[in-house]
Amino acid sequence: MRLPIPLICLLLALPAIASVDSDFQTARAAYQKGKFERFHKAAARIPERYPLAPYLRFWRLKAGSPDHAAVQKFIDENVDSPLSERLRGDLARQYGRSENWAEFEAQFRAISRPDQELQCFNLRRRLAEGEKVEAEGLAVWRTSRDLPSSCDPLFVALAERGALTPDDRLARLRLALDAGNLRLAREVNARLGADLAMRDDALAQAQRDPERLLASEASTPGQREAVLSALAQIAKNDPGAAARVWEAQQNHFADAEQRYGWGQIGLHAARRHDPRALAWFTRAGTPQSESQLLWKTRAALRAGQWLDAYNSIQAMPDALRNEPVWRYWKGRALKALNATYPANVLFAKLSQEINYYGLLAEEELPTRLETRRLEYKATPDDLTAAEALIGLKRSLLLRRLGDMGNAVAEWDWALRGMSDRQILAAAELARRAGWNDRAIITAEKTRGEHDFDLRYIAPYRDLAAAYAHNNGLDEAWVFGLMRQESRFVDYARSGVGATGLMQIMPATAKWIANQLGIGRRARASVKNPETNIRFGTFYLKRLYDSLDQSPVLATAAYNAGPGRARKWQGEAALEGAIYVESIPFAETREYVKKVLANAMFYRNRFGGETRTLKDRLGTIAARRPSQPRPEAETASPP
Repeated sequence: MRLPIPLICLLLALPAIASVDSDFQTARAAYQKGKFERFHKAAARIPERYPLAPYLRFWRLKAGSPDHAAVQKFIDENVDSPLSERLRGDLARQYGRSENWAEFEAQFRAISRPDQELQCFNLRRRLAEGEKVEAEGLAVWRTSRDLPSSCDPLFVALAERGALTPDDRLARLRLALDAGNLRLAREVNARLGADLAMRDDALAQAQRDPERLLASEASTPGQREAVLSALAQIAKNDPGAAARVWEAQQNHFADAEQRYGWGQIGLHAARRHDPRALAWFTRAGTPQSESQLLWKTRAALRAGQWLDAYNSIQAMPDALRNEPVWRYWKGRALKALNATYPANVLFAKLSQEINYYGLLAEEELPTRLETRRLEYKATPDDLTAAEALIGLKRSLLLRRLGDMGNAVAEWDWALRGMSDRQILAAAELARRAGWNDRAIITAEKTRGEHDFDLRYIAPYRDLAAAYAHNNGLDEAWVFGLMRQESRFVDYARSGVGATGLMQIMPATAKWIANQLGIGRRARASVKNPETNIRFGTFYLKRLYDSLDQSPVLATAAYNAGPGRARKWQGEAALEGAIYVESIPFAETREYVKKVLANAMFYRNRFGGETRTLKDRLGTIAARRPSQPRPEAETASPP
């Protein structure tokens, strides 16, 4: 049999391609280890037309001491790569540190996603040029996060102008304490001055012996903030005890501080699903932090107090109130209060969004609206055009060579400014390359035209369907969970050691292997897709059966442990959506929403049953006084 000439040419070229790839990897490793002679030798063997040649030039620049002209030349010649933005950022930082504001502005203006360090440099530039930046500077200041050192001169300048006041410093101290950022709290406290600051040992005492600190004299504003932090520490474990202490101590504090203390007690009570939370929030009056406002709303939902829920949502800042979650619950509150028309207006608009709340909103409408979602499949011409893009070529090659960080950066850079159809073509390229997570993430970026088969890809379907069927589980639910756990990256490993498609923890894998009666070798192969799906579906089934056959409880338990899932049940039965909304852990709360929404989209793709999302959420039974823990929890971490 004679091979076609193009195929013969390709086969002959493969060794040469492999050799160049090997030289590139050698050069990269040498650069990373600082072995520059070896780097230059390997780099010299790589032709200029090699797709990753810009990386060699980038590393040469970084390894040397180039002048600004050489750096600018590289930037101008490589605008199709994120390397240009990286170098542009380096240049901008140099100009910012030397306060060469004209050159800084020239670079900053061309940076597509400036980080906080660069944004602070830019505010300083504008301030130096006479612009009014006080409001923007204070918006940067009001955070519980650490900020880069480039922001410090900005805050000094704002303080000198009287724009950053002692009250602003005390407000940031409170933010830092609420977030548990003790390092920042100490830093802010050190700049308050003796007449405002807390004692040096107050923060440690608030953590170690909060009851004693609460009983001490609070003679400065900073010391009073330390006492409020101690009150929160007590409330985290025993809101009732905190309320008794605060009842006795509050008269030593200003009215606003008293109300803040009650708000903190209400906040931690709401997180613990304590039915007294709303009463404590009432004593606080208007919530004085975003966290208090959010948890007052959740406590009202859990108590079935729809007017309180509505009022709390209305009190939220615009940006927060307009998030899908609070638009949905505002609609539900209006509906419960018999304001059906404005509720349906909210639901109608929200129902067009592709998310958990869009699905729930659609189900609230009296008649289903025709969706305005347009579906599109990339054509052969679309794919040919995508394959020709150098940024996508570089990305796929970097991935093949194991450089995932730069591969993702190149991919994201190449997507900038793409139309929906171009985005879907890129997503299809990623899928064909087996880059499952990038296919999903890319397909999710479309705004008007969508491909739901790409958003909800179904690799390993034969395996997953078989094990779902064997365990009596809904295949769509299994896929929804797997998509959220790993985005179908079979080698995925979390920071805590969870492995594979269904992210099995080592202790859980050991328990499952023992239950299945299989040996250590099978347990060690948990990275293998089939073993991982077998273990994951077995464990999910055990959770499901031990938790009232509730997909909500089982999904929450898969993420946070069955003990916690039970603990979050109410003293009375709860609507499933309200149970989910009041999960104390933000990660688990979002996880459950995404898994169950994913399951709905997979059910649409696979066909079969037509259960609504509300049906899946169901009603969560009241917590039983003494519920036995399932066997899995005794042998695996929660």
